[in-house]
Amino acid sequence: MTACEQQDGLLPELLVLVASVEDADVLAALGARDREVLPVLVATGRDPMAVDEALDDLGALAGRVLIVDDAEAGPAAEAAVLLPRIDALVADDRPGAVLVRGGSPTALVAAQVAVWRSVPLVALPVDGGTAVETANQAAIAALVATQHAAEIEHAKGVRTADVRSVAAAQRLVRERLAATDAPRVLRLPTDHTLSA
Repeated sequence: MTACEQQDGLLPELLVLVASVEDADVLAALGARDREVLPVLVATGRDPMAVDEALDDLGALAGRVLIVDDAEAGPAAEAAVLLPRIDALVADDRPGAVLVRGGSPTALVAAQVAVWRSVPLVALPVDGGTAVETANQAAIAALVATQHAAEIEHAKGVRTADVRSVAAAQRLVRERLAATDAPRVLRLPTDHTLSA
């Protein structure tokens, strides 16, 4: 085992849910190694194999692929299939943070799982989209706000590693996605200090 591999074992994971080819185009840059977190791209959504292929074409390999059995079954079926799979992934891996983009059913499910599992959530909103995607983004924003309010109330229970993971995720978004129409981060936990 190399020194880098040993260090990676100590770094908290940042699960980056990539739910569409459009997400892959934007989020692929987050998959590169980092000194503070271990980004793990998760190819998923309605057509995870197309997402995985798009990531491969961009030189960013998916660390996980979550398959939907019937891509044509619609958003409710997508959410129903992915909910237990994303929940198992978050419960097993216990990442430092989960990052979602937009208002896809996958993003909404991942946001619900992260909040339910008390894993910090970072959301990147997307302008435009369908009415359902806009509503999902509003629900994700409400989940982020709820999680953030709970952290403020229980600030002594916030793990320093969680705060560092979120700060690292925000830094990665600023540094690596700056060229893709100025992404906004929907979670800024500036009220927590990084000292233990």
